[in-house]
Amino acid sequence: MTRVHRTNLPEHNLDLLRSIAVLAVLVDHTVGFDGRGLPFSQWLGHAGVLAFFVHTSLVLMSSMERDGAPTTVAWVRRFYVRRAWRVYPLALAVVALVLIFRIPPGSVASRYAAVSLSTGMANLALVQNLAGVPSVLAPLWTLPLELQMYAALPLCYMIARRSSPNGMLALLALGAALAWLFNYGVDPAHRIAGMWRFSVLDYTPCFLMGVLAYWLLRRGPPKLLPAWTFPFTIAAAVVLGYFVLDAVHLTWVIRIALCGAFGLSVALTRDAAPSPLARAAHTVATYSYGIYLFHMLALRIGFGVLRAVPTVVQGIVAIAVLTAMCFCGYHLIEKPGIRFGQRLLGARARSREAEAAAP
Repeated sequence: MTRVHRTNLPEHNLDLLRSIAVLAVLVDHTVGFDGRGLPFSQWLGHAGVLAFFVHTSLVLMSSMERDGAPTTVAWVRRFYVRRAWRVYPLALAVVALVLIFRIPPGSVASRYAAVSLSTGMANLALVQNLAGVPSVLAPLWTLPLELQMYAALPLCYMIARRSSPNGMLALLALGAALAWLFNYGVDPAHRIAGMWRFSVLDYTPCFLMGVLAYWLLRRGPPKLLPAWTFPFTIAAAVVLGYFVLDAVHLTWVIRIALCGAFGLSVALTRDAAPSPLARAAHTVATYSYGIYLFHMLALRIGFGVLRAVPTVVQGIVAIAVLTAMCFCGYHLIEKPGIRFGQRLLGARARSREAEAAAP
């Protein structure tokens, strides 16, 4: 019997990366919920989104590997079915909640505007960028990018399985070229008609850094850095990226470099040992999709509806509401959706759900 290769992922570090990512977004939106915000907190939130993209593409490479791809029958279809039942159920519930209760899309300074049928349908389908319509809730802008990147991930997986670096280098070069093309095409000086619809190209290199991390982990490179350095490396990359961005104003280049730092840190750092911090990070990572989708609603209740009460009370209420929303959303919608997708494909229940949706 042929032995099936299984790539060992640094599970504790990945939980920590995902936790840092969602908390960075939460901090950004909390600081900026009065409508003003701070430049660094905005960069911090954006860096959190980029970390999600790197994390997602890496764990999805491993997901396809665990499913037996490419030898499994209809493995590409199985990948898309699993992802649909992972991403859509909770997202649809949140969009429906926003539309039914006419919730404004962003900070407390934003106001609800009537949503057309086409805008509502595009948000339900998670194709806002392709349709050229606004997201009915601010964090939803990232989900279309993730779904559109799924179209390329099976091909990326096939390339990342090869031991030769040529395919991986060509893939990274192509990703950088696509990001350059997008930024060139949306520049008013040489605008390309309709290019604005393909914003996924701008973030393609970010996803590919997760593919690079998988390629490195699959090769089994030496872990050069001790586990305790991982959060400090991530923090240093974010801070350095902010100051470099402020100096050169090439957002897409800094974005690629930051995601490269995230991917290399995951691949080249030894995994953390089990600890209370690792358990806490795993808990936050488990509920991270709900935190990402629900946090603006919780902030609106805590800091918007209750704006007349003391700030401490507002914060406590926001945390309590977010906790309740995430718990109910995960156990009543998200987890049943994952299990239904597994049953639909005849998949065996796993002891630990490693697949995670990007924001």
